[in-house]
Amino acid sequence: MPVSVSIDMDELGRLRSYILAHDLKRASTTNQYELLRIKDGEIDIVVYKTGKLVHNNSVASKGIVNFILTRERNFDYLLGSDEVGKGEWYGPLVTTAVALKPDDVIRFREFGVRDSKTLNKKELEKLANEILASRIVHKSVILMPEVYNERYTEFAKEGKSLNDFLAWSHATAIKDVLTGISTTSSKIKIIIDKFDVEKTDLRLERAKIKQPNVEIIQSSKGDTEIPVSVASIIAKHEFEERVDQLNKQFNVDLRNSPPEEIDKKILPLVSKTHFKNIFKLLKGVGDA
Repeated sequence: MPVSVSIDMDELGRLRSYILAHDLKRASTTNQYELLRIKDGEIDIVVYKTGKLVHNNSVASKGIVNFILTRERNFDYLLGSDEVGKGEWYGPLVTTAVALKPDDVIRFREFGVRDSKTLNKKELEKLANEILASRIVHKSVILMPEVYNERYTEFAKEGKSLNDFLAWSHATAIKDVLTGISTTSSKIKIIIDKFDVEKTDLRLERAKIKQPNVEIIQSSKGDTEIPVSVASIIAKHEFEERVDQLNKQFNVDLRNSPPEEIDKKILPLVSKTHFKNIFKLLKGVGDA
């Protein structure tokens, strides 16, 4: 099965140098989107103008890809965090943080890891199983609807917003991951998919995550970073499993049913009640 990985200009330069140094045979491109093709024995590699590299997953092709990919030299661990479920009216909020070593990043790039939002169900399950089998350090804060609604209400009573809530969940997951790795003499980079810099920064400071040996990056393109992508895949995997559990427990189909079709008595147990459509449905329930 073909495998894809995104490469940057430096990595493309190393690939071109490798082609010349090893006198690899190039083939003609087949369409306007292709930048170059290598077809030499077991080696079958295509690079697209978008920066995507696709190869045939042979030992020889994987060896070339492994050679050209850039390795992080300045940090011992790269942490990423991401959340899944904030946009769905049903199911839990899952916030996951992971800690990767530089070689883990290369390995997951070679696996074809990317943001979970771009994966179909089959791809998600395959990558999630490969990631979990690798036994990397990861922690998830999973708030099932009933607990989520209680916590959200507590935050709202304090005048805090959804972003305060999300910032708390990210800081909690990251702090839990840091307890699972050696941080004393390690240089650590933390990458968070940016949503509210000020609120997230405050929560990280309160959790005592900001330390001299820790660099924190909140990036609007965080979901393109492998540590964040790995976290998003685990979080999405956890989210889908919990939705399956809710469907079985309450005999419903949350993915394919509008909230209007769900018994109002169980809505608070399967949904996020601050969503406007859910709040409207529940308004007045229990009064009288």
